[in-house]
Amino acid sequence: MTDQPRYKFLFNPYRKDLILSIDGGGMRGIVALAILCWLEEQTGKPAYELFKLVGGTSTGALICAGLGLGMSAREMMDDIYKDRLPRAFRKIKRFRWLRFLFSGLRHMYAYKPFIDALGPYSEGKRMADIDKPAILLTTKDMRTSNTYYITNRGPGAPMFAHWPLAGAVASSVAAPLFFPPVGGNLVDGGVGSYGNPCLAVSVEAIEYLEMRAENVIHLSLGNGYFSNEVEEGAGAGFWLKSWIEYLIFKGMDDAALQQVFMARAIYAQMDFRRYNPLLSRESVEHNLGIDCGDVDPSTLALDSNGQDEVELMEQIGRAYAAKIDWMKEGALPWNTIGGRAAPGFADSDWENSPFSAQALLK
Repeated sequence: MTDQPRYKFLFNPYRKDLILSIDGGGMRGIVALAILCWLEEQTGKPAYELFKLVGGTSTGALICAGLGLGMSAREMMDDIYKDRLPRAFRKIKRFRWLRFLFSGLRHMYAYKPFIDALGPYSEGKRMADIDKPAILLTTKDMRTSNTYYITNRGPGAPMFAHWPLAGAVASSVAAPLFFPPVGGNLVDGGVGSYGNPCLAVSVEAIEYLEMRAENVIHLSLGNGYFSNEVEEGAGAGFWLKSWIEYLIFKGMDDAALQQVFMARAIYAQMDFRRYNPLLSRESVEHNLGIDCGDVDPSTLALDSNGQDEVELMEQIGRAYAAKIDWMKEGALPWNTIGGRAAPGFADSDWENSPFSAQALLK
C-alpha cells in the first residue's frame, strides 16, 4: 500500500468522514471483503485507514474487528476467509447432520475449530485495546431480548471495554442452528432487525461520535441478494415448510431494506450509499461478465466453503466493485450494474375476484 501519486482513484475528493457498515452472511462475507480489497488496490491504502467508523453484524462483525486489529482486507481475505475458515468448516462439515442430531437439533457446528481459525482475533485483545478505527459489533442477548451495540468508542464503550474481542465477534457470529449461543445467552446480531446494521452505524457516528451528517459518506455493503419473488398464484400452494422458509427469509430481506430507507430518511444530509450484488446466474454472468461454471450463485450459503465457491464469491465482489460509479452520491443497489433490483409492484386482477365490486353486490 502506498500514497504515491500514481493512485488516481478518488471516491472521497472532499475528504469527508467515511464510515462503513457490513451485513451478515457467513462465508458470503467474501463478497463485501472483495469490494474492500478492490478499494484498497485503487486507493493504495488499507481499508482500516479509509474509515473513521466500521460496523458489522455476524460476518460483517468479523471483518470490522479485523480492521480494528489493523489487518487489511487483503490479509483477511487470504488468511481468514480463504484459508483458516474453509479449513475449519471442512474439518467438521462431514458429519454435521449427525452432530446436529446428537446435539438435540440445537446446532450444527462447534466453536472450537472456529476459535482456532480466528488466529489474531484470539490473542487476548479486549474491546478497550482497539484504538482505531472505531468499531461497532451487534449481538442479541436472549436474557434481555435486547440488541447490544458493542463498541470501543463513545458513551457505550465503557460497558464493553472488558469484553474479549474474540468473544464479541463470536457473539455476533452465533447464528441460531449453526452455532450455540455464546455463554448460552448471546446470539447473532442479525436476530431481529440488524442483519444490516447501517442504521445503528449511522446513529453511532452522528449522535454519539458527533460526526456531522453533511460531512459523512456511509458505505453500506451487502453480501449478495437472493430474490424472494414467487410465481403468480404460487402462494395458494404454500404449506407449513413453505411458509416458514418464506417468512424467515422475507422477514430478513425486509428488515435489511428497512434499515436502508430509515438511515436515508433520518439522516437525509448524509451521503448514504448502499451496494449489494444480485446473486443470480443470469445477473452474475450477463452483468458482471463472470463464468459461474458449476456453481449456481443463488445456492451460496452461510457455510459455502468449496474452493470454487470461494473463488466465485471473490470474483463477484471484485467485478461488482469495478462496475460501480464511486462518485455517485446516494447510490442504491438498483442504481448499480449487477445490483439487486428495486422493490417491485405487481397489480392484482380484481375483476374476476370474489372481492370485485360486482361480486360483492350479488
